[in-house]
Amino acid sequence: MISAEDFFAPSHGPLKQGDVLFAGVSRLVADDGFCPLPWESIETKVVIIDDARPDGMPMHLGTGPALVMVTSHDCHFDKEWNRRRSELIRQGRPAEDAEDEAERDATLDRTFNASPLVDASDVAGGRGNLMAGRVVGYLPVPAAPDSLVPEAVVDLTYRCTLDRLDVVRVACVTNEVRAQLRFALTRLDSLRAPQLGFEVESVLGRSIARVELAERNPLLVRLHLDDGTTVDLLQQPGEPGPGPARLGQ
Repeated sequence: MISAEDFFAPSHGPLKQGDVLFAGVSRLVADDGFCPLPWESIETKVVIIDDARPDGMPMHLGTGPALVMVTSHDCHFDKEWNRRRSELIRQGRPAEDAEDEAERDATLDRTFNASPLVDASDVAGGRGNLMAGRVVGYLPVPAAPDSLVPEAVVDLTYRCTLDRLDVVRVACVTNEVRAQLRFALTRLDSLRAPQLGFEVESVLGRSIARVELAERNPLLVRLHLDDGTTVDLLQQPGEPGPGPARLGQ
């Protein structure tokens, strides 16, 4: 597991992928209120909403406060801002005026996705494997030097949508950790396993001589072919810079 010194970074700038926040989370649950063990510490209450279903039956929400990690990519945080800015410029507004007006619009880019931090001891798979990053669906988090973030794992199987005006940032992470988060998300949603699980030789028309995976949670899977060429199956995402990916800045 990466050390705390290499994991956490100074908090600054707008929200971005990998930020650790304090927020409220919620999840629809069945009438019996069942909650998996790892989530019991974050879903501290069950809220019943009467007459919420079309048949007049209630809905049950498991909810509570939690530390979460932002999973949305940085580009997500300024998608609507960029669209509004471009729209205003097409209407003849100077770029600076368009940016100021978009900045004042509190309805833009309000929501994003995050996943909660949970105690590794409550998760199946073994604490050692979890904290070593060997279990698909979880990202290990060391305890922060300031004690604001405890040792935990980010449970990427729990997805929640948050409002950026209703969260408190607790910590930021380094670019290396952001890369590890992206790989963990890709492994969960696309690759489903750390090993290649599909045949590509018939598509490429060449034999695969060797598969290269970077030693520390790669984002790049490189195939070395029998003719000496290489093929990158999973390209490492570029960093958008210190803040969200706004156009014209």
